Amino acid sequence: MPYEVRALDQICYIGSVYPLTAVAAPANVKPADQPFRLSVLLDEKARLELRWSVAPGYFLYRDKVSATLDGKPLKVSTARGEINDDPTLGPTEIYHREAKAYVDGEDLPESEEILVTYQGCRENAVCYSPITKSIDLATHSRMQAD
Repeated sequence: MPYEVRALDQICYIGSVYPLTAVAAPANVKPADQPFRLSVLLDEKARLELRWSVAPGYFLYRDKVSATLDGKPLKVSTARGEINDDPTLGPTEIYHREAKAYVDGEDLPESEEILVTYQGCRENAVCYSPITKSIDLATHSRMQAD
């Protein structure tokens, strides 16, 4: 079987099993860290503010934003997003341009790491696999104290 046909068969199979996973990104799709830039601040209410700058032509799913500490889910608060009629997921909330989420900092240890996971897509093109970033709480506590 020619290589192109085998590759297409694999892409179709993977796409049917993992419909939100990018398997064959068009040349104009950026690496995941570029369209979804995450910054973290400790706000005046002792909450971690997670802020994404979302590139034009991309969006972030509201319900795909989460945080964990030692494998246990943390409470994450987000604002309402705009409704998008996703062909795979149905009506779902998304963010364009900017997204914010808050993690209550009162119960967080000062020297641990939390994992923040999020997922987004390029409009009408490709969805990225979930992205997970490690946030060092000690660094953010020190930055706020300076």
